[in-house]
Amino acid sequence: MSIEGRIAVDVSFADKADGTGVQSLKKIQLADTQAYTSGKVAIVSGTCGTAAVQVWGGLVGSVDYTNSAGEAVTMSSVQRVAFQASPSAVVRGTGSWGTLDLTSNSDESAVSGRPVYATPQVGGSLTVQTVTGTASYTVVLYGT
Repeated sequence: MSIEGRIAVDVSFADKADGTGVQSLKKIQLADTQAYTSGKVAIVSGTCGTAAVQVWGGLVGSVDYTNSAGEAVTMSSVQRVAFQASPSAVVRGTGSWGTLDLTSNSDESAVSGRPVYATPQVGGSLTVQTVTGTASYTVVLYGT
């Protein structure tokens, strides 16, 4: 199996003000694109409510996925997380490095580059849940 993909973030805004004989323009642009040709990717989709649903974590091998050939794949660490939910949900990560909270409102995408490692000695996990009601979600995990 091989993978090919990218995670891209592109933010661009322009603020224009006109005065007497003067025009002011301020711009901001933040952009990052990372291409990946090795590693592992897991896509987890479903419906969640106010009770946390585990999408990855615990001790190594505690949550397994299947690749495009239907073979079992175990991820031992997650380096990037991309998330989208409707109407609104939160991905929470915990581990020895601290915590991670990603919120998606009305299909907005959220991306984190904070690594989430799990080893037999230190468990990390990722869960998804809503504050109220239910939501449909998709979480993309990139790691090893």
